[in-house]
Amino acid sequence: MNQDKTLYLLVIDDSSNLAETVSNILRNSGHAVRADRVEDDEDLREAFGKQPWDMILSKPEIPYFTANDALEVVRQASLDIPLILIADGAAEETIDELLKAGARDEVLLANPRRLEQTLLREVNDVRQRRALKLAQKALVEANARAQALVDSSRDAITYVHEGMHIYANDSYLELFGYSSMEEIEGMPIMDMVKSEEHTKFKQFLRDYIQGKTQESSLEVTGIKTDGTQFNVTMEFTPASFEGEPCTQIIIRDQAMSKELEQRLSDMSKMDLLTGAYNRPYFLEALQKVTGKKDKEGVVLAIRPDDYRRIRDESGVAAGDELLTRLAAFVAQTMPGENDFIARFEGDLFTALLHDITPANAERYATQLCRQIDEHIFELSGTAATTPCSIGIGIYNDTLQDIQEVLNRAEKALKEASDAGGKRVRLYVVGEAEMADRERSALLNKQIRLALKNNQLRLLFQPIVSIKGDSNHNYEVFVRMSDESGNDIAPGLFLPAAEEGGLMVAIDRWILAHAIKAVAEQRHAGKPAVLFVKLSGASLKDDKLLPWLRDILKAAHAAPDSLTLSVSESIATNNLKALKILLEGLQQLHVRLALDHFGVAPNFSNLLKHCDADFLKLDGSIIAKLSSDKEAQERVKAITDLAAAHNKRVIGNSVEDPHTLATIYATGIDYIQGYFLQEPTATMEYDFDSM
Repeated sequence: MNQDKTLYLLVIDDSSNLAETVSNILRNSGHAVRADRVEDDEDLREAFGKQPWDMILSKPEIPYFTANDALEVVRQASLDIPLILIADGAAEETIDELLKAGARDEVLLANPRRLEQTLLREVNDVRQRRALKLAQKALVEANARAQALVDSSRDAITYVHEGMHIYANDSYLELFGYSSMEEIEGMPIMDMVKSEEHTKFKQFLRDYIQGKTQESSLEVTGIKTDGTQFNVTMEFTPASFEGEPCTQIIIRDQAMSKELEQRLSDMSKMDLLTGAYNRPYFLEALQKVTGKKDKEGVVLAIRPDDYRRIRDESGVAAGDELLTRLAAFVAQTMPGENDFIARFEGDLFTALLHDITPANAERYATQLCRQIDEHIFELSGTAATTPCSIGIGIYNDTLQDIQEVLNRAEKALKEASDAGGKRVRLYVVGEAEMADRERSALLNKQIRLALKNNQLRLLFQPIVSIKGDSNHNYEVFVRMSDESGNDIAPGLFLPAAEEGGLMVAIDRWILAHAIKAVAEQRHAGKPAVLFVKLSGASLKDDKLLPWLRDILKAAHAAPDSLTLSVSESIATNNLKALKILLEGLQQLHVRLALDHFGVAPNFSNLLKHCDADFLKLDGSIIAKLSSDKEAQERVKAITDLAAAHNKRVIGNSVEDPHTLATIYATGIDYIQGYFLQEPTATMEYDFDSM
């Protein structure tokens, strides 16, 4: 349920200084942070039980508890939590040993930009790994559900591999007169068909497997074990059974088709273990009421306090039975006719209560909490009791995001659990969250005023060729001032613009003013080329290309004076839109760069779909280039790939002479960074100085 953008960090230190310093760095860049400090292994284990953490930050050595000790605690707990080393002042040998022991990376408080990039990368990675784990679990459950559907189906279903039966359900066996699967396992499917139709059946099956026919059904005469013949329609579908590719054949019982469809629909909504509704059905139902006019109610987040103890003492089966009994008990108490309980994940249940006030919901939940505490659950011959913690999140027509409703219920549940369990908490919006919302609303207002009153301005940072390109290349950055003329950090106003749906307008402003500026440079005889970043919203904007064509024409700007750049992650997640954009840019003779390139493990796959002109390496790779062999190998792989496909590579974030010296031997074509020049309001860099 925890899908919010807050970064949850555990900081290992013997004082609060480190946690405060890291939190301030991230907050100053516009990120919401929750950082808790621990001092020893006992603190760390206790923290694991309170909150799913995104990351652990640790100095290599503190009294009584080292980073190596922390790695061992994480391993013992079997948790996927990356540990990042704060390496200021630490010996290189110590850092190397800890990286070999499992630390994910090292950062320096002295380099806050790289610290921010590294932490965001690791948080994104760990959340993706956790999402993958949930997806794999969902796949296992889906396969189990599918197998249950096959086994319970009134339709005759069999799986065939290379013309042989490998599995059949009871309806199939009964249809053809067999009593068990052992009788037909390995038997040719041809034996179920009248001999005069073998040639027709064999030809159809061969054509179907080879993809030579669009037909997926065949009418044949079936043969039972007693020789009885009957007409059947076989429907063929590609499938897999126990991981092996095969063909599924269904012979439908038309009389039961409507009943089966209803059963399939019902089963797709249910959790197989507990009999409660499942997570997808719950989310769909919540989406139908959240943010809708005249709709208000609550979501309950319910968790048994003693589930882990009962499971550990009595076994997994007892734990599963407790969840089943608890779901049935709560379902019987639902206050409204359309209210229901769902198993959301693990031992967490959610309930959707319609048309109920927060006060009435709190009264109901308090009564339910008491009833559960007093109830005795019979678990396979043993009796068990468990109190529950319940969190309440409100939905109404002022909320559009169901995740916000879920987060509220989850936070309230955590408050109830942290207070000792066996109680109910109604989520109340705190002052800090109100401030965040007010700040977001203020930023959106300021952005709109800045666009209206021309309070945005452009900065330019040179991109310098080290291989003889005579163009004066610059990357364009945008800055915004408030009505008093004070700068607002891009890390604040750009995320707010994205959340408020204003990025297309900002991108248009940047492009229009950048094209005007580069046209003036060209008219003055300077071979300027501007690189302008494009947001995900603009990438999907189908009006961008005709607008760009018109603005280039109106400014009398040469198309080759403009290069649009799209980040690797946005490009990967929007391949269809990227292809349309690339085709349009090629017609306009405008070039494309892939920004933050090389972070993804399979970065080369993106180039199969995107014929970009430039590959702009992610700053985190360049930052490690002078000292990290893996980074050097990755850059070498990218430059070799670029050379093979006639693309040019830009090394971004060059911050020191050591990195610059290393770059010359890598095959990188261009360099950019504060070591050369910070972004400035004019395009006056001396490109002849390189």
